[in-house]
Amino acid sequence: MGKVSLYAPIAYLVLLISSLALFSTIYRRRKVRRLIGLKPWFEEHDARDIYLSLKAQTSPKVPEKMLKAALLRRATEDVRRIMSLQESKPALAELHQRGAVGDEIWTRFLAAEKVMDAEVMECAGEANAIKPGWAQTLFPSAAEIVHNSRIRDHLTEVPELQKAEREKWEKEREKVVSELEKENDSSVIAETETKKTNKKKK
Repeated sequence: MGKVSLYAPIAYLVLLISSLALFSTIYRRRKVRRLIGLKPWFEEHDARDIYLSLKAQTSPKVPEKMLKAALLRRATEDVRRIMSLQESKPALAELHQRGAVGDEIWTRFLAAEKVMDAEVMECAGEANAIKPGWAQTLFPSAAEIVHNSRIRDHLTEVPELQKAEREKWEKEREKVVSELEKENDSSVIAETETKKTNKKKK
């Protein structure tokens, strides 16, 4: 009896630890499969792919100036995507907490953040490999390009907005003028009828 009572807790602990380990393994595998099956948050990173293809080209070898330009374009796209994630996160997090956004979308978003973290680190490494310390100025330059691009896009939209507002104003003006004309016609008709009535009374 003593041996049985001694081994029973040990066997129970071994069984418990084994069960937890098995559960953890299955959970991680399912999580990995679920992440693999998720649709990426962003489309293909063409700027990155172009840079890597230029870097891999050996005959003829791509000039360093062209390689730098391609890496700057890659960093610019990285900054654009990071800014998009940062701008979307507060609202998306609130919607997820309220249950308005499903776990799949939130998981995709978090995965996109991790992907971009790794992408930025890789891009910085490429920059420093081309020129030591270049990563410190590469991303500020890319951020400035994105900022200027947004300003240009906004300025491009201004004439269209002005045109839409002008059309809206013209429609409103025509509506008001039409209503005033109707009111004026009604007043004239009423005045005419009044005059006719007065003449009949006389």
